[in-house]
Amino acid sequence: MARGKALTYEEFVALAKENYNKGGDVVVECWERYEFDYYVKEFGPVTKTKALQMFRLYKAREREQAAMAEW
Repeated sequence: MARGKALTYEEFVALAKENYNKGGDVVVECWERYEFDYYVKEFGPVTKTKALQMFRLYKAREREQAAMAEW
């Protein structure tokens, strides 16, 4: 997968599985093809770089929610 290449849904999910504990779990567990297609329609192609940024954002939100739960 080249960094600037648009990923297919299958490639996106495969990358999410490789990064499951780094935020990819959200994609594996929650994204269906129609959500991927909608995202591409609204925001443009998903590249490897963009996907990894999404995974990091999901992981950061998970950490934030866990920290809030500790209050």
